[in-house]
Amino acid sequence: MNVFLKRKGSLCCSLIRNMSVQRSTVKHVDVSSEISKKGSFVRPDSSFRNFIQEDGSFPPEKGRYHLYVSFACPWAHRTLILRKLKGLEKVISYTCVDHFMGDNGWRFNDEVRGCEKDPIFNAIFLREVYNQDTPDYNGRITVPVLFDKQSKKVVNNESSEIARMFNRSFNALCETDEQRNLDLYPSELQTEIDEVNSWVYP
Repeated sequence: MNVFLKRKGSLCCSLIRNMSVQRSTVKHVDVSSEISKKGSFVRPDSSFRNFIQEDGSFPPEKGRYHLYVSFACPWAHRTLILRKLKGLEKVISYTCVDHFMGDNGWRFNDEVRGCEKDPIFNAIFLREVYNQDTPDYNGRITVPVLFDKQSKKVVNNESSEIARMFNRSFNALCETDEQRNLDLYPSELQTEIDEVNSWVYP
């Protein structure tokens, strides 16, 4: 179900444009440091693991949250898919960063089709959005990111948890009853889903 934009020309142009962008003083974390001696990728835990819930710090509200994604990231796709299936397109806005991730991490680039400038802070790099929450943050800058525009805090940057929040936490705001009643993580199948997810997304 992954949604890819098959635009090799745009990716090449994006690469060239990124080469001309002035480098920031903070470089993106080198993912080669996350490769084990056996050659397998060892995924570090995501840094922001808050949840949308009633009576919590991040209650479900229309227009409050913004989703940052990249079409180049397959894990970001599932959050966009859940947003669509659950009828949350008018509830949660989103922005896609450039498909190419350079030395400084994900960059906003409205010259690439489907990508936009940062609508909240007019940031150049996604790192700047993370720094709104934690100014001295020096961890991994990943997508997807669910951001709270009201408190200027990163709610969560773990794709599976964002997908599950979209599945249930915003049910009162879904566009139709059919979408509200749609449950893609039913209790009777959660063990099997988690088992599959453990090797698909280690």
